[in-house]
Amino acid sequence: MKKVLIPLANGFEEIEAVTIIDILRRAGVQTEIAGVGRYEVLGAHGIAIGAEITMEDASTNDYDALVLAGGHENAMTLSGDQITQDFIVKMNKDQKLVAAICASPIALAQAGVIKGDFTCYAGYEGGIEANYKNERVVESGNIITSQGPGTAAEFSFAIVSRLVDLETAERVKKSMYY
Repeated sequence: MKKVLIPLANGFEEIEAVTIIDILRRAGVQTEIAGVGRYEVLGAHGIAIGAEITMEDASTNDYDALVLAGGHENAMTLSGDQITQDFIVKMNKDQKLVAAICASPIALAQAGVIKGDFTCYAGYEGGIEANYKNERVVESGNIITSQGPGTAAEFSFAIVSRLVDLETAERVKKSMYY
């Protein structure tokens, strides 16, 4: 069974985080939430989520993918947190799947892992020295990026297609009337 880590800090975008977690778990992907420096994180719209572990306790050896939800404050924290940055670099170096949505591609850029095509929430592309595409979901090597809350399901299905298979992604889509 594939295993994914989703680090969350205060200010994460709730729709994105919950959509990603839900769809990955429906697809049979073991999904763990890691709080950045804490076990309870508060979303951008006041919804609290409890983490199973903290980033300090996570090891890249235990995961097949790293997925970052968006939200400005969350993205800024992930960009500035050395543990998270080291995690991104190591996952990328090991050619494991690294994915980010909304504002969080800035955390990937901070780690120096965005080299090819990418997308993000409008306005966050400035300063990222790679090939911005105004598309809902962009796949480039082992990196998947997406634009924002309205693209969270598509983003999640792209992750499922990569980690499990297209058939599983299609089965989950159908079961959700997507």
